Amino acid sequence: MKAVVWTGINTVEIQEVPIPKPGQQQVLIQVKGAGLCSTDLHIMAGHLELAKPPHILGHEIAGIIVETGAGVDPALVGQRVVADTIVSCGTCEFCRRGQYEFCLHGGEVGYPPYNGGYAEYVVVPAVGIHRLPEEISFEEGAIIESIICPAGSLFKHGVVMGETVFIQGSGVAGLAYLQVAKACGAGKVIVSASGVRKAKARELGADVVIDARSEDVYARVLEETKGYGADLSIEAAGAVASIDLAVRCVRSGGRVILYGIPSKEDRVSFPVLDMIVRQLQIFGACSNPFVWEPLIELVRQGRVNVASLVTHRFPIERFQEAVTTASLRKDGAIKCVITF
Repeated sequence: MKAVVWTGINTVEIQEVPIPKPGQQQVLIQVKGAGLCSTDLHIMAGHLELAKPPHILGHEIAGIIVETGAGVDPALVGQRVVADTIVSCGTCEFCRRGQYEFCLHGGEVGYPPYNGGYAEYVVVPAVGIHRLPEEISFEEGAIIESIICPAGSLFKHGVVMGETVFIQGSGVAGLAYLQVAKACGAGKVIVSASGVRKAKARELGADVVIDARSEDVYARVLEETKGYGADLSIEAAGAVASIDLAVRCVRSGGRVILYGIPSKEDRVSFPVLDMIVRQLQIFGACSNPFVWEPLIELVRQGRVNVASLVTHRFPIERFQEAVTTASLRKDGAIKCVITF
């Protein structure tokens, strides 16, 4: 099969490798779409040390089950699926609590020792597969994993009906936060964006769009909230300045969700005194294994528009072009999908 093998800093090769065999409680998926994740871009560029070359990355996967391993119902062959790529042991204390993403002995498909979905076939745990309705295309299904964390953090920490939500970041995560917040009943959603993404935020339902490059974002948020600040402030950009601003723009007693990941060179200084005196709740957002079914249903119903986030499609042979397009945000790129 063809696979994209990351061989070194900013270097990938299209190689012919053996088709993997599913083992106990595993399935083999013929990949039909794989989302190009910004985390993988950082890994390939040497900015994140979650994997070492050579390796097949890719953890946003949609396709068709073509083979089942021991202990898996063979009737699943032929089913359209998306994959939760968490690998867990099922027996450690975290797993017994249902917190599979913290498994002491697990990992994730796409990161060593598990090869990922930038390939024609991939093996994933059977427990992590979710049926993909016919109404949802493979390219839409391929990026549902990238929306799981934003959606899950909102489901977990709540959006009270009528609340004001402030979002920094207008990539896939920020635009996902926007749509899910509206679906959960937010009264006003304020998005800080720039360039062509301002129009995309408006298209997807933002009540207020602030130009991050030309406006005083803090002043505008206070203006839109009668001086109080947002009830919920979300940082989905990963920039040091926006992390600080996320705390400043939330009301006293409010909640802050931190999703964007700064680079390893960044040093973030938290306004601890402000957090204590104003009694803020700060939450980190990363992985939410029990959110797949409700999110897939929101996508099926059209309440979360995933198709509009896919701006570019590339066959596996043009993977390097996809990386360049996504990294430089060429031609208004929001999300690139590798197609097969």
